[in-house]
Amino acid sequence: MYNEYLKESKKMNNNNDFQIHPHVLRQIQENRNWYLGLGIGLVVLGSLAIIFSFLSTLISVVYLGLLIIIVGIFEGVKAFKINLWANFFLHLFLSIFYIVGGFFITLNPALSALSLTLLLAIFFVVSGILRIIFGLAKHVPHKGWLILNGVVTLALGLLIWYEWPYSGLWVIGTFIGIDAIFTGWTWIMLSMATKKLK
Repeated sequence: MYNEYLKESKKMNNNNDFQIHPHVLRQIQENRNWYLGLGIGLVVLGSLAIIFSFLSTLISVVYLGLLIIIVGIFEGVKAFKINLWANFFLHLFLSIFYIVGGFFITLNPALSALSLTLLLAIFFVVSGILRIIFGLAKHVPHKGWLILNGVVTLALGLLIWYEWPYSGLWVIGTFIGIDAIFTGWTWIMLSMATKKLK
């Protein structure tokens, strides 16, 4: 089995054409419909996020606040399961910090959106750079779409930074929607590309 894998790898390395290992290709082809469904779902959700940008911004902020509260609850549970006093107070402090911060974000989504805009800008910039690097470094089907996705995500992050804080109430939802649409099309194109791969 291992010798066959080595022979197959050498054959692919000696060939200049783009190839995927048969085992990996088979897994991609078996899940092609899932990739297609995921892509279509992301495109639909992204379109709705753009149409209702203010509402999607508030929903995103409230979701983040609830997520932080949940993390705080888990930290509190962990604090009471630890026997060491130093770790107990550390986890208890983190629990209180997360819960209070999460409640503040959830109860004031519009105000929180303004401050979270900068964090979103940083996320888009880093995410875009990583996608571009991954697209250039790895041999993946339709890598052009992945690189384009990274370029657009990077540009959106820089635009958020430039527009802050004036458009903080709608830009989060709009840009999340655009990013979801491009990510969805990346999955759709991956699904379509598996038909041509052998």
